[in-house]
Amino acid sequence: MRLLDVGRDMRVVAHRNRAPIDALIAHGAIEEPDAASLAKACDVVIFCLPNANIAAEVLDQILPSSRPGMLVIDCTTSHPEAVVALAKTAAEKDVLYAEAPLTGGVAQAEAGTLGAILGAAEDVAENARHVLTPCCSAIEHMGPVGMGATTKLISNFLSLGTATLVMQAMGAARDHGVDWEKFYRLACQGSGHSMSLDRIAPAAIAGRHDGYVFSLENTIKDLGYIETLLQQNGDAGRLASLLLDIVKEGAKSRDAQAYLSSLLSEK
Repeated sequence: MRLLDVGRDMRVVAHRNRAPIDALIAHGAIEEPDAASLAKACDVVIFCLPNANIAAEVLDQILPSSRPGMLVIDCTTSHPEAVVALAKTAAEKDVLYAEAPLTGGVAQAEAGTLGAILGAAEDVAENARHVLTPCCSAIEHMGPVGMGATTKLISNFLSLGTATLVMQAMGAARDHGVDWEKFYRLACQGSGHSMSLDRIAPAAIAGRHDGYVFSLENTIKDLGYIETLLQQNGDAGRLASLLLDIVKEGAKSRDAQAYLSSLLSEK
């Protein structure tokens, strides 16, 4: 929507959920039947896909239809080895590749206040910055391909770790008879105050566990990447493994597409 609002020609490919695609078409986007057709029509292709394996599959679909100099901006949360391999595959077809994993969620996307973490050669990063500016209020070039994924995973280590700690603290408060509303008001006055707390606690107080809009499936995927990245980093690696175990255990009795904050609901 942000790209359409500034007059960009937008082409889209549908996946499982047609609702956002139909909204974009109503706003002026053109639907293409598949990734190959989209590649033929576009100078820039933006990926925002579930995982590294699917990103590799889609890249394979578009490269036969690509033109030299086409730019792929990959916003998928991936791992460093995967994006380096994708960049190499793209270069073999004279296609430019920039990784640009994002920070922020649905609300930030709608407001155009996402953060983009660029990993690419300097000139390619500048091209990607120009494309992403309508969607992002913060864009940082972290270095060559691989540094975007590295930075994003460490950022998610912080955000997912904080969210998990918030849920554990609130679960402990519930188990010990501490009033959630009073607990939240007091926590907001101290150093435990965080965006994760603000997302999770008010919804939970209202009887909902949908405040942290990030699926269990994606959480487990990202924490798996994080565990691999940090396995040689001592305490950080051990903490990543513990977080992954906690979420996996909690997810056993829940739908994979349920939000991470659903772990706070009583089974």
